[in-house]
Amino acid sequence: MTFKSAMLAGALILLAGCGHGYEGEYRAEGGSENQFIDAVAKIIGDQTLVIGKNYLDSNGERTEFAEIFVRESGSQSYLVFKKADGSEEAWKIVDQDTLERGGGLVSIRMKRVKS
Repeated sequence: MTFKSAMLAGALILLAGCGHGYEGEYRAEGGSENQFIDAVAKIIGDQTLVIGKNYLDSNGERTEFAEIFVRESGSQSYLVFKKADGSEEAWKIVDQDTLERGGGLVSIRMKRVKS
């Protein structure tokens, strides 16, 4: 193996190991301006999620994704969960340890508790 081939192989291995940067355990919290909706959102949203390189674990169930990646849109960033059928769900990136799902009347915030 030549030096050039070895460097290329090393770079490919390094890139394959790279994730999207948001892997870890998150605690979900509901939130809304309306007190009734806020109470319901907290009941629905109060759970722990684990985001992996290409999966999401929630309540003991694992959902596999074709890809999880960060998409820039204007000045906002989103963590995108893309399924094998091409459908996508995007969660707003609030900061390095906070993601937000939904919007409008009800939103669910996920705060990272472990990397």
